[in-house]
Amino acid sequence: MLRELLATDVFKLLLVFSRLGAAIMLLPGLGSTLVAVRARLLLALGIAFLLIPTVGRHLPAAPADPLSMFLLIGSEITIGVFFGLITQILMAPLDLAGTSIGFAVGLTNVFTFDPVTQQQSQLLTGFLNLTAITLVFMTDAHHLMLRALVDSYDLFVPGRPLPMGDFAQALVRTLGGSFVMGFRLAAPSLVFALTFNTALALLNRLVPQMQVFFVGMPLQILGGLAILMLCLPPIMYWFIRHFTDGIGAYLTG
Repeated sequence: MLRELLATDVFKLLLVFSRLGAAIMLLPGLGSTLVAVRARLLLALGIAFLLIPTVGRHLPAAPADPLSMFLLIGSEITIGVFFGLITQILMAPLDLAGTSIGFAVGLTNVFTFDPVTQQQSQLLTGFLNLTAITLVFMTDAHHLMLRALVDSYDLFVPGRPLPMGDFAQALVRTLGGSFVMGFRLAAPSLVFALTFNTALALLNRLVPQMQVFFVGMPLQILGGLAILMLCLPPIMYWFIRHFTDGIGAYLTG
């Protein structure tokens, strides 16, 4: 009896860990390479252990054959990867906005390490992503991510067929919304760049002897950074709202 009980608890822990571990490895901030792998592993194991009494009613019995067990664990990993991809796509507007603002300001050749994309990116893209990750933890938006994972057991019950069509539609819909949001966040800088470059073009036609590129580049950088400084609070506000609304769609309570 004790052996069966231990086997059942280990199976439940493995099943919950499969979904949570796959998601935590992709969640913004928690899934960064700057966080030690052991720390992420211990976090996923700790949360999985705490969630067993809560989500235990949704967990099926241990399958009799190994193939069914592997398929069940694979479906749980797929659900975790889906939620991780959703959060990554919700962070994508800052990538698009930072790239667009960099082109508008003229800082496309300045690079830094981006903790979200985990690669070299433009300076403004890395700055926006780092600011956004800080705000996610300051506003407790990371609690929403973990809560959405817990509520996912009501939406996607373990052992049932995966709604792959719904997964694809959700990813496409979220990606489209993030694409539009990215251009909205970069709109002030794009308007500034269009106006400024138009003025430089007119100045070049009126005064052909003037080297408008050397005159305009410092003014473009100064004006673009000033516009970004003024618009940074509303940019972060609209991003956090977009991020929390996107995650809130998967909350059941």
